[in-house]
Amino acid sequence: MSVEKHDASSEHPGGQSTGNGREVKFGRMLESLIEHGEYNRNRKRISSRLGISSAALSQYIHQQTWPSFTKLLAIADFFDVSLDYLVYGQPTGGSLVDYGPLYRYFDHALADVQARGSRHNAVVTRIGRMLADRIEEVAAELAATPAAAREGLIQDDELLRLERYCYQCDLASLNLEFDVIQAAGGLAPGRFLSVVAANLENGAHYRFVLPQDRPWDPTVEAFRQFLADQVGGDRVRENCAFRLTTVPVLAGLLLYRLDTVRLEAEEPALHAQIRDYLSDDVWLGCVIRTNNDSNSDMLMDPEYVRRARGVFERMWSLGVAVLQALLCPARGRLR
Repeated sequence: MSVEKHDASSEHPGGQSTGNGREVKFGRMLESLIEHGEYNRNRKRISSRLGISSAALSQYIHQQTWPSFTKLLAIADFFDVSLDYLVYGQPTGGSLVDYGPLYRYFDHALADVQARGSRHNAVVTRIGRMLADRIEEVAAELAATPAAAREGLIQDDELLRLERYCYQCDLASLNLEFDVIQAAGGLAPGRFLSVVAANLENGAHYRFVLPQDRPWDPTVEAFRQFLADQVGGDRVRENCAFRLTTVPVLAGLLLYRLDTVRLEAEEPALHAQIRDYLSDDVWLGCVIRTNNDSNSDMLMDPEYVRRARGVFERMWSLGVAVLQALLCPARGRLR
């Protein structure tokens, strides 16, 4: 569509000048082209053809924002005018294409983008400082509130990560549910079993004490076999042992001797969480929860860790090896 090309410089205030002294009249010219092209009451057609919103078109007219070069060409093409006319309100004379206006427009648009980018970065920096201050404030509140910080508690996923750093694990268990689970097709490996296998491969030692008042044959046999499938039977026989105890086991008891140097280097936050509960000889202990509603176990103070190790050693020394119980009916084979 072609319209009469006229000078609209007197109809719209607030022009800007470029380095060559010519005034940028883009907003005025656009508004003038819309009015004289009889689009003033149907600006949606322009917006639709150019692929922009009505708000963006209004911002172009008031020179609050600037279109991209592609949009600028589309606007000039829509109104069938030259870029010189659209940007400066001056029709081109002659057949040679003057690229000067394009470069000057690019410079102007780039300067505008850079200015907005600087403002955006300043706002982001300010927000970052405010968030950092708030994080420090909340952290201080949590540090002063044991319940909020879950002090003395350790969750299953944290315990799983922690076990990767243990040299030795002593466990008095009521069910071995983290290592062997009951699935639809029978017994299957639990979520901790792969960590146990990896630790056995690296030379760690595992001792399991189980209450004698329930049948353990299928569970222990499956546990051994799952481990043997991953690391071989020799590793399992050498570094993983099970004993039955007649001592009442009211709650599960877990004891780790940890590689604290590697733990601190690779999991500093986890190390900081359990650091105050480590004994001098780097043992960590916890009481396994006695309900199914929680996902956290309770860490022991170092003094309780020392006592718990003594209790475990007594149960271990008086216990009956599961293998002997299975093979020797006279010792009370489990059924």
